[in-house]
Amino acid sequence: MKLDSQHSYKALNSNTEILATELEELNYGRMFWKFDFNIDNHKNNNSLLKCEFEGLFVNLDNFKMESENGKYIYIPKYNPVIYNTNTKEFKEYKSPIEPQNNDFIRNYFFEDNLVILHQRSVYKINLENGDISNNTFDFGSVLLNDIRLSDRRFLLAFKNLKNYEDEEQEIKL
Repeated sequence: MKLDSQHSYKALNSNTEILATELEELNYGRMFWKFDFNIDNHKNNNSLLKCEFEGLFVNLDNFKMESENGKYIYIPKYNPVIYNTNTKEFKEYKSPIEPQNNDFIRNYFFEDNLVILHQRSVYKINLENGDISNNTFDFGSVLLNDIRLSDRRFLLAFKNLKNYEDEEQEIKL
């Protein structure tokens, strides 16, 4: 992802767009993207979308914006915001995970759940009832790579930093 140009993410099932406009350093090297959230080609000014102290994660190469059914739009901030395209409502979820040394890796929508993977933590938001569950690993112990759903089980792929081996294990979310 180029850091010196704007990036646009467009939903397939609604006229919704996230435009990463400007990279900014918040403090001590912590970076984020300022952004606009557009609905029907108009900037939305909801207070949950302000970028004063928190914007989008820097590396959004593996960011998936929209749920399979198009009902939910994920706005990848430290405290994630979900936009419901049916009700036109925004909802912020308090992240159970500290941002230090825990950058965004990727996200997936599984059924009515959003799963967000960071370098050393993963959490699941049930988009219907708002429940959050998470697993966090000690700093320096793992580097998470991916997560997949197989037979209703979450399988986490990671590099074990104790032996530098690639591993996979089931986790409960």
